[in-house]
Amino acid sequence: MAQLEGIRVVDLSTFIAGPSCGRILANYGAEVIKVEAPKGDDFRVIARSYKYPAPGEDGHDYGLDGLNANKRDLCINLKDPKGQEAFGKLLASANVFLTNNRVQALKKLGLDYETLHEKYPHLIHASILGYGEVGPLKDKPGFDYTAYFSRGGVALSIMEKDTAPGVPISG
Repeated sequence: MAQLEGIRVVDLSTFIAGPSCGRILANYGAEVIKVEAPKGDDFRVIARSYKYPAPGEDGHDYGLDGLNANKRDLCINLKDPKGQEAFGKLLASANVFLTNNRVQALKKLGLDYETLHEKYPHLIHASILGYGEVGPLKDKPGFDYTAYFSRGGVALSIMEKDTAPGVPISG
C-alpha cells in the first residue's frame, strides 16, 4: 500500500512548482486530479517557446507529462456556472486542494481559503505562491521562474561576462 493511497488531491496549478508538488503526491499514491481551463495549462505554451524540454519528434510534450505523471486530467471552465458546480462536487470529495493561483484570482472564483473552508471544512488548502502569503510582494504575480530563478540568484550565476541576468516577465 502506498503512503497516500485513499487521498484525493484536486490540483489547480500551472507551470512547475504546483504541478511538481502534485506529481510527488501522486508518486506516493494519492489520486491527483489536475484541472485545466479550456485553454490548457499556460506551461504548454511557455515550455514550447523555451523548448523545455523540446517536444519529441512525435510532437509529444514530454516536459508537461513529466510534471503531471500519474495524475488524472480534467478540463473545467471555472468561469461558467456549470463548471463551478462540477468543480464544487470534485472538491467535496477531495482531501486536498492544491493551487498556485494568486489569492485575488481565487477570490474572484470563490476558491479562496476562507470560502472553501466554510463549504468544505475537511479540505486541506495547499497554496504555493511565488512570493508567499505575507510581505510587500505577496499580491504580485510570480511563479517558479520569477520568484526562484531570477530573484534567487540563479540567473546571476549563469549569465555571461559583461551581460545582464535574464529579466523575468511579471506584471
